[in-house]
Amino acid sequence: MKAQAAKPDPPIAVADVTGDDGYRRLAFFLGTGQEHGNAFRLLSYLGSAGAVSLALACGFLIERYIGLQSVLLVFLMAILASAIAWGLLPSLFACVLSVLAFNFFLLPPIYTFAIADPENAVALFFFFIVAVIVSHLTAATRSQIAVARARAKTNAALYAFSRKLAGIGTLDDLLWATAYQVASMLDARTVLLLPDKAGQLAIACGYPPDDRLGEHDLTAARWCWEHGAAAGRGIAGVPSARRMFLPLRTGGGLIGVIGIDREGPDLALNPDERRLLDALADQAAVAIERVSFASVLAEARVLAETERLRAALLTSISHDLRTPLASILGTVSSLRSYPHRYAPSERDELLATLQDEAERLNRFVGNLLDMTRLESGAIELRLDFFDLGDIVGAALRRAGEILARHRVEIAIAADLPMLQLDAILFEQVLFNLLDNAAKYSPLGSRIDLRARRDGDVALIEIIDEGPGIPPDDLERVFDKFYRVQAQDRRRAGTGLGLAICRGFVEAQGGRIEARSREDRSGAVLTVRLPVPQAAEIRELVASHG
Repeated sequence: MKAQAAKPDPPIAVADVTGDDGYRRLAFFLGTGQEHGNAFRLLSYLGSAGAVSLALACGFLIERYIGLQSVLLVFLMAILASAIAWGLLPSLFACVLSVLAFNFFLLPPIYTFAIADPENAVALFFFFIVAVIVSHLTAATRSQIAVARARAKTNAALYAFSRKLAGIGTLDDLLWATAYQVASMLDARTVLLLPDKAGQLAIACGYPPDDRLGEHDLTAARWCWEHGAAAGRGIAGVPSARRMFLPLRTGGGLIGVIGIDREGPDLALNPDERRLLDALADQAAVAIERVSFASVLAEARVLAETERLRAALLTSISHDLRTPLASILGTVSSLRSYPHRYAPSERDELLATLQDEAERLNRFVGNLLDMTRLESGAIELRLDFFDLGDIVGAALRRAGEILARHRVEIAIAADLPMLQLDAILFEQVLFNLLDNAAKYSPLGSRIDLRARRDGDVALIEIIDEGPGIPPDDLERVFDKFYRVQAQDRRRAGTGLGLAICRGFVEAQGGRIEARSREDRSGAVLTVRLPVPQAAEIRELVASHG
């Protein structure tokens, strides 16, 4: 059974008076103890006697200075106070005590229960009737207010529980929160069972966490799952079980089973508790279904993305890799089959084509390997301080053949400091960016490589005169296997070059972004790298000095 280390926030408890169970409701109304055999609580009757005694003291003062006619109202206040504070029986006790006290201490002849004036006898009789009626109405109102408050607390607890469930995103946390909430609100041990991958019902969570199910309980839980109805202790369907089990149901069908168990022989829930359990179970079932659907949707998205990448990879292998292979095989076959048909100049041209296609194939395979290294986390950075001009020179020499039919302009600011880079990886970044610019630019166009300092950041920009990048593709160009389609065709390539650039640049603490030129057609690819502090550079120079 799964348990969480962190304990959730305690829920709002439900007052006992919410139950429609007759004895508890009557006990609260009458003001008696809620346990069977505890019909009288001495404290409430002592309180009623104290209230009548206080009313009697006030009656003496009123009788002396005002008159006897208003004294009964003081006793009526004591009766009302008793009914509000302790319920019907203590207030009825206060009624009897008030009549006796008024007769004995205040009605002539005093200090006797005899009544000399018949008018006083009639008044005292009707006072008693009114006091009993007022006691009953006040006690009933007290009971209704208490029930309303307790139900408001229950509704608040259910609302808080629903908000808590809405913020939970994992199934384990959701099950733990549900088990704890049900156990706390119903004062019962709780267990949740869900079907496993094989469709068999298994324990998913419980509170207390170390609780276990016996054989009879498991049988009752399976019966509840199979029949979609309550089962267990005191209910049809394996009544010998210790727990009572209820199905967790949504509009889509059964999703699990919840079981509860209380201490003592009486497990039965009263109607309000059963409605509360049903409300908690319905909320939990909907939340479990939501989390399950979210998990299924996430898996579907992963599968869809995997399928898309697989299709893109197959496309790259079947087209972009086979094209240079076909050229290489055709050239080699021609040279071997007809060696005497070609003049030396034609042979040199064929060999140059063979070399170009072999280098192109090597770049494609290199990109695939680099992306594999990125995704597997196998890249080991060898950071050191380098002059950017040296890395740019190495990248230009490597891309010489690619850039041969373009005009390349280099502008590196003189105040650009040394940068902390992995020289090999960043040379690959610049090579991919130059290759991308040459691929999408017309022959004879200009490609600019500019580098300057902008505060604590070094900006390296590759600017071309190609068709530019559509606004919707400015972020997508860095996705794996994505290639911008322009003029109803796609350029040759695997669609990995810019994705590799982003991975290598971010691994070195930088960022890369794309935008279209504002002055004319073309694209601008910008690499932002942090500029090291002067103290770091001086320390490096000193260490190499």
